[in-house]
Amino acid sequence: MPVSAGTVLVLEDSRVQAQLISRMLTPLGWSAVLSFDHKMVFQQLKVSRVDLLLLDVYVDDGNTLTLLPEIRELAPGVPIAIMSAGGAGGAALNSTLNSARRAQADFVLPKPFAPDDLAIILDEAAKMRRAPVRPKHVLVVDDCRVVRKLTTVALAEEGYRISEARSMEEAFDRVDIAHVDVVITDIFMPGMGGIEGIQIIKSTWPKVAIVAMSAGSDNRVGNAQALSAAKYMGADALLPKPFSATDLTYLIEAILNEACAVV
Repeated sequence: MPVSAGTVLVLEDSRVQAQLISRMLTPLGWSAVLSFDHKMVFQQLKVSRVDLLLLDVYVDDGNTLTLLPEIRELAPGVPIAIMSAGGAGGAALNSTLNSARRAQADFVLPKPFAPDDLAIILDEAAKMRRAPVRPKHVLVVDDCRVVRKLTTVALAEEGYRISEARSMEEAFDRVDIAHVDVVITDIFMPGMGGIEGIQIIKSTWPKVAIVAMSAGSDNRVGNAQALSAAKYMGADALLPKPFSATDLTYLIEAILNEACAVV
């Protein structure tokens, strides 16, 4: 038999659902340790080495999010993915997943999910486990592919974990975006746009640092006006376009250092 890429501890009180998840993991090269209640999770963590925790929120009338500090003590450094159907779906699901984000889960996974969604998380979790120190997570949101490429390359070279999205809607839909340290976002984008996105980010991740980028909008809205509006909505730093890789990396380092000093 091929060597497993890693082991996932799955918390799911439905035994049928737990088996389905286990069968999803096998073709992806991972093995599963199944738990059906919180007591089993704590027992398994005392005797098993795992590489990812895939935890349902509502189990036996209990809320897994309230137990995350204890779980982290037993599994330090192990990435945590929170899955949920949200009870009633829709707004309830979004509320549950945002609570998971605020609890600093590394990934959120709405149910039902496909093997491809799980594969994204497994790939990112493997990278995180291989890193000697957990890298800071930077989310880049910009509808311009060139800007995203330049930004992600510059920051990846400095050792950051990077997620990118073409819009705020795409960013919030992605399963690998949960625990974020810094968001770098353009202001003018199709759909929701950066200003509204900044408001949502600040309510979802209260402690996240936000860098707002702008080159203005076809001369109708000046760069200074756009960045001033972003600052008013909660942006922690402003980055006029165009900018250099050096400007970007110095700014991100300064923001993270300031956040550490506050903590």
